[in-house]
Parts: sequence; C-alpha cells; structure tokens
Amino acid sequence: MKAKLTKFRVQNFRSIEDSGWIDAENVTCLVGTNESGKTNLLLALWKLNPANNEPIAPLIDYPRKKYHNYSSTKGEEIFISAQFDFDSLVAEKLSQTTGWHQSLVKEIVVSRKYNGDYEYQYSQNKLSSFDGKDLLRVFELLLDKFNDSELQSKEEKTDLDKINSFIESEKSKIVSDKNYSQSDIIQIKNSFEQFLETNYKRKVNINAFFTDNFFKEVKKVIKAFDDNGIKITTECIDIIKDNLPTFVYYSDYGNLDSEIYLPHVIDNFNRTDLGEKERAKARSLKVLFEFVKLSPEQILQLGKEALPIRVIEHTTDHYGRKTKTGEHIEEAKDKDIEEESRNKKERGILLQSASTTLTQDFASWWKQGKYIFDFQADGNHFRIWVSDDKRPERIELEGRSKGLQWFFSFFLVFLVESKDSHSNCILLLDEPGISLHPVAQMDLIAFFNSLANENQLIYTTHSPFLVSTNNLSGVHAMYIGDNGESVVSSDLRANKKISEKSIYPIHAAIGITVSDTLLIGCQPVLVEGVSDQIYLQQIKKYVLAEGKYKNDKEVVFIPTGGVKGMSPVVKILLGREDNLPYVIMDSDKPGKDKIKQLHNGLYAEEKEKVIPVSEFIGEGEFEIEDLMPLDELARIFAKQYRRVNSEDEFDYLYDKNAPIVNQMEAFAKNNGYTLTEGWKVDLAKEFQRNFERIVTRCGDDVKERWLKLIEKVTS
Repeated sequence: MKAKLTKFRVQNFRSIEDSGWIDAENVTCLVGTNESGKTNLLLALWKLNPANNEPIAPLIDYPRKKYHNYSSTKGEEIFISAQFDFDSLVAEKLSQTTGWHQSLVKEIVVSRKYNGDYEYQYSQNKLSSFDGKDLLRVFELLLDKFNDSELQSKEEKTDLDKINSFIESEKSKIVSDKNYSQSDIIQIKNSFEQFLETNYKRKVNINAFFTDNFFKEVKKVIKAFDDNGIKITTECIDIIKDNLPTFVYYSDYGNLDSEIYLPHVIDNFNRTDLGEKERAKARSLKVLFEFVKLSPEQILQLGKEALPIRVIEHTTDHYGRKTKTGEHIEEAKDKDIEEESRNKKERGILLQSASTTLTQDFASWWKQGKYIFDFQADGNHFRIWVSDDKRPERIELEGRSKGLQWFFSFFLVFLVESKDSHSNCILLLDEPGISLHPVAQMDLIAFFNSLANENQLIYTTHSPFLVSTNNLSGVHAMYIGDNGESVVSSDLRANKKISEKSIYPIHAAIGITVSDTLLIGCQPVLVEGVSDQIYLQQIKKYVLAEGKYKNDKEVVFIPTGGVKGMSPVVKILLGREDNLPYVIMDSDKPGKDKIKQLHNGLYAEEKEKVIPVSEFIGEGEFEIEDLMPLDELARIFAKQYRRVNSEDEFDYLYDKNAPIVNQMEAFAKNNGYTLTEGWKVDLAKEFQRNFERIVTRCGDDVKERWLKLIEKVTS
C-alpha cells in the first residue's frame, strides 16, 4: 500500500461521542455486543475517503441527541481523523516539497468534517528519535550512489577502496532496531567531516559528492529534531490526495438476489430517498452492472422484442383535422426481426463473456471450491446462476448458501469499487460470515490474513469463532457506556466495567471462547493475564513453524484475569470435561501462594499440571516475560520510554540474571514516571508485532525453554 492506516478516531458520529485513538493493524477486529456501535465506527471511517463516493448524511450521521446544535456548527465539526504512514516514495515527494526529512513528513493525519471538507497535518512537529532502519537506508543509498558516481572513473582505485571501506565501517555500527538521538546523528556527521578533512581536504569532486549525497540528507535529519513550523502546502495536499487509500465498506445488506427485476433497478438508481438497506442493495447491483459493462437500460433495450405493430388509419380534412377511419395489425418487419436477433445475440455474448471473466477472477481469489457463474437476461429479468465441480447442475444464486452469496457480493463490490487498485484499498467488513458454519468462520480468519498481504482489513463481529487468539494486538472491545455512548477499549483483560457491559465478546477476545475451549480435542492451558497469553501464543507459533510440535491436540492459552480468576475458570472448564487444564503461574509471591492453594485443593492429585515459570529458568521471582529474549524485551521497553525524565537507557542498565518486570517497574519509579495500567499488555503487543524479526535473533537457550514448555503442557 502507498499508505498504511496506523490509527483512527471517531468523534460525534451517530452513537459515538469520542472513540479515542484506535490502533489499526493489518487485520483489526472490533468485537462487541449488538448495538455497541461497531457498525458506526466502520461507517465513519468509510466516509473519510469512500471508494464509491458514499455521501455524508448529517440527518442520519450526526448524533441524534445533539442534532438541534448542528445548524449552528455549519458542518465544521470533524467526525473522523486517521493517521497514515506513507511509503518511502510518497514520503520522498513530500520531503522534496517541504525541505524536511521524510521521517518527519511520512506520518499524516487526515480529518474530515460534516460539510465534506478535509484537514491535513503532519503527526509530529519534530523528531524525538531517528529509527535505525531509516539510518541504515541512508548508508545504503550513499553506497549505491557512490558506486554509480563519476568518482569511479575519475579517482584512484586506492582512494575509492578507502572511501568504500569507511562507509561500510560506519554502516556496520548502525543497529537496525535502535533509536538514534540528534547527538548520535551529529556524531556520525562529524565522523564523515573528519574523514574528509583528514584524507581529502583538497579533493573537490569527493567533497562535492558527499555534500550532495550525504550531508544534505543528514542535515535534514538533524534539523528535524528541532521544533519547527512545518505546514501542509497545497502541493503537499495534492500528493496526499493522490496516494490516500480508499475505503470499501461491505455488510450483508448488499447481498445480491438471484433474480433481478430490471425496471425496479432502474427506478432505484434514480432515487435519492432510499433507506440504508435499500441503498446497500442498489450499490451491489450498480457494481454488478459495471462489471458486466452493461447498464440495466441497455440490457432491456438489447432484449427488446420485434413485436407486431398496430397501424391506425385516418383521413385529414382541408382544415388539417384527422379522423380515424380504421386500424390493422402489421407483422414485424424482417429488418426488425433481424435487428432483434442481432441485439439478443450480442447481449448473450456480452453476458457470457462477463460470466467467464467473473468465474476466472473469483477462482483466483476464493480457493474453497470451483464455482461457475452464469449471467442470463430474459425480458425484464436478469438472473445469476451458479454451479460447481461437485454440483454441476445450475442453481439460482439465492438457492446457494448465504455464505456464498456474501462472498460473491462482497467480491464484486471489492473488485469494482477498488478499480483494480486493490493494493491501495482498505476493507471494512461489517459482521462478515455470520451465516457461515463455525468451522468456516474460523477458516474466514485465514482468508482475512491472506487478504491482508495487500489490503488492510477492519471487521466487526460478536462471534467468538471470528476472534483470532494469534492477533490479540489487533482486537478492540466495544460496549455501551453509562450514558448510552459507544465505548472502545483495547484493554482485553476481564475488568469489571467491561465484563458487565460486554462479557461474552470480551471473553471471546481473550480466548475463553466456544471455539477454543468447547470443541473436542483442544488442550486448554490457563495463564494469569493477556500479556502471558500473547507471549505463549508466539512460543507455540515458533514451535509449530519449526515442526517440533508433535501432539495432536490444539494448545489454547486462556488468561484468567489474574490469580484470583484461576479457580473460577478451572471450574468452568471442568464443566466441559473431567480433565483438569494445565496452569502456568508466575513465580512471584502471589503466584507461589496460588500454586500452594491449587496443590491443596483442585490439583491435589495432579500437582504436576500446575507449572511455575521457575521450572524453566531457576529459582527467583520470574514471570512469563523472563522466558522471552530479555535483550529484545529490554530494547522494546526502552524504545517506549526512552529519555522520559531520564538520560539513562534501560536496555543498557538491566541485569540479565534478575526478573525483568521488577527491573522495569523499579526503573520507572526511580525516574519519576508511572507505568500505565495496561503497560505489560502493550509491551507484549509490540513483541508480537516484531516477533518474526525477534525469533531470528533468539539464542538456542531461549528456544530450548520454549520447546520444553510446549512439551510439558502436551505430555
């Protein structure tokens, strides 16, 4: 994508007063009860930049209880804001336009008002740090330009080798996942200046090369650390508009019927008073006819019959008045019959061609069966027939499963409205797959993940089968607040307020789901919190990927909301079967106390199923976090709290042999700032986001612990 949606915020839109900033992943799930406002959140985001030019409708979209104030605002209120991270090509254009380094201009906040106007602003006014990956890119570009420069033909080979060696040496000092300060960049700049001063003070060509290809870039970076008045210009707005993703929204209101009455379709296309459901259906029909490349009027016209003609005979008097004298019927003329035949043949070929194209496109997109679609027109009716490799007889679309109707209709909307620019399109799916079998719903998650390779996707659900325990960083809970407003929360722990409002979807989100705990054959493992679940899911992911997981049972890690929730959840799961689930406990004091309680109670006969973290590490107040590569966790923590009231860096100070969570809390306390309530979950989410990179850097000792843990809970 040219731009990735990183977060969004909805304000004063229908039931939503203020959602706060909501982080967006490649796949983001909004889970909650009916009427919690999930649909409204998607609709607001859709109207930021709809692929189909969906209108803003203040009478419907403005909060009903505040509508009496709308006339005084003149539509100047912002209802949706979204932050995008533009790719390097777009960022470079903005950098050239503004003169600021692209790291400062790549993140843009786009907002829209009720009157349709937009606001644009850069998300930051200065850099707080410079990413190591971006710094490496500066060196890589420098080397590329050096190897392609005129210096290669004008300078001595010994000098060229010396310069190349110096650049490579400086590049080797850069750590990709480290954040660099302004002083760090100035030091790098000084190293280059010293190198040139010492070796090539009088070499005009060499100095000019570094001025144009390195120092200008580095000075931009250094300047970006200072407060500045960077503003969005008209030229910048044009660049942003050209590269802003469009949003395609779809709900099952738009599912197509198998038989379509063309005069009714034509009438609806010209109406402006359709309700929401009727507009959704009309929209799907519109994309259908766009795909066929025929309007309903053309289909009717091409199917027009060459009927007999009624001829009226009359005479005209000298005043020019006509008087009927008789009438007769003339058969259709040969030329009219031939034209009718040609038109119907053309219509048949066009519809057959569109059917073949659709069949091929759908097959490349949906792998769960080989479907053949057939469009046919008969008089005033347009019909869609479907067959497949297992059932070759043609059946009306409406006679097939609701799931296929949904996929077919959504596919057409996506294909047509994205105008083949699929990679710069964000999908918004409202309650997808609710008509699918639970097993098919779980398959739908895999389908979403495949779509997310090119398209970000945000979907709503209240089905536990559509919440992925492998993507908890992308799950947000929605519920109804005390005043009837919609509330969004990324805190998936079973806190009292959320559980009172939305207990079932929250349980689904944190893993206590029908799909995970009630299906036969899974192995539930209880852990204390959501952060523990995220880490252990990643451990399982690694063991599975390495082919070292030998047990047939699916291991499911279920957070219980702390040690107090452990016993109640054990009893819930015992209602499913008689086997006690495994329990993994931290080795801190609350964990040790709970282990003792379980050993004296429910687990008196199966003490081996209560597993302290210390079993894999050694004695000490260790927690799940200590099973992870500590240098990576320390680096993530340091990145999140870098230079907050401190000149020290946590990743340079921590003790690898002591429990890391205790050290993090002590570091925060000693430096005078308070960790937020969900800080451990945020740390785990960031670990999850970077896991593919982190696992390549893990030591064998860490991976061996992971394997032993999985073997323990599956023995």
